[in-house]
Amino acid sequence: MKINFSYLSKKGLKSSVNQDNITVPLSQYNTQKKGWLFIVCDGVGGYPGGDIASKMCSEMMLKDYYEADKIDNIPRWFDNEIEKINKIIHDKGSKDKKLTNMSTTMVSLLLKDDQAYIHNVGDSRVYIFTEDKLKQITEDHSVVWDHYQQGIITKDEIINSNIKHLLTEAIGLKSELKINKYTIPLPKEYTFLLCSDGLTDVTIDSKIEDIIRTTPDLQRSVEHLYQLALGNSSRDDVTLICLKNI
Repeated sequence: MKINFSYLSKKGLKSSVNQDNITVPLSQYNTQKKGWLFIVCDGVGGYPGGDIASKMCSEMMLKDYYEADKIDNIPRWFDNEIEKINKIIHDKGSKDKKLTNMSTTMVSLLLKDDQAYIHNVGDSRVYIFTEDKLKQITEDHSVVWDHYQQGIITKDEIINSNIKHLLTEAIGLKSELKINKYTIPLPKEYTFLLCSDGLTDVTIDSKIEDIIRTTPDLQRSVEHLYQLALGNSSRDDVTLICLKNI
């Protein structure tokens, strides 16, 4: 498997620091044996230490995965890993008053053995573009997403909601959490997008789809998506990974 990828993470206009964190496979890791793991985390605003939580989560998961001796069941390994990281971050926030309720969203994508293994907590997302169509794979842990699933609003109306930032799950916020997980076979040709809500809180899917469809160069694609978020008045941190098979 050969993978080409580009990424971007930039501080938002309302942020004093970038609370997003991004990890991609490093050169010292054996991607041919272990696969390609990509992670985006977004520190939860409104609480201190979001940047610390997102960095801890993404870096710990990447390191632990590639340094694991043997993984017999990939989805179960990620469930256990996420629960372990949740406990570490929750304990740190509980013991340090300066970091009370420190927490982060997380979305991960592992490409291995012609399968995509995807996990998410919170509202950072994974999309796949294949057969000329964009599809969101992950489901948000948020109040407004629950409203969408109940048919109260349409998906495009999410970006206009004044409660779109209210999460129902985040890593580190509670001692227990709900983890979404998905395993899908890899199509012959595909492009994946991992992103924080700095993009999706202000942009409908059809506009994202247009850029991915018309911009095959991945570096240009992430730059165009970032400019799209800014053009839609995003003030949040924006983090993006675009990757495709070569």
